[in-house]
Amino acid sequence: MALNIRNDGDVTILSNFRQLMNDPRYVDSARDVDEQLDQGARKFVMELAGVHETGASFLGVLMTLTREIRRRGGEVVIARPSPQIAQFLVDMHMDDFWDVFRSVDEAQQFYGRHDVE
Repeated sequence: MALNIRNDGDVTILSNFRQLMNDPRYVDSARDVDEQLDQGARKFVMELAGVHETGASFLGVLMTLTREIRRRGGEVVIARPSPQIAQFLVDMHMDDFWDVFRSVDEAQQFYGRHDVE
């Protein structure tokens, strides 16, 4: 599995996006997230550490995962974006689409303050 998935309490952390974009199995990431949703996960963090390259494929993966999570009653936030990714989100007017945090810990604290049903 190219996408790393780990659970920390009731928060599911998705990572390894840098390697994911260079792996033909990136198309499987939606299926992997669906499995987490089937198991009851509803709070997700997309950890973007190490991702510096942007583009249509990268944005497509983020959007696909986000739409599926939200369609199924969950929420997703972004943690640890590089300066390039943070600027990309602003430039594409996507910074309102996700809450963005400097660390995974901050993202998890957000969920502690804003429970997702």
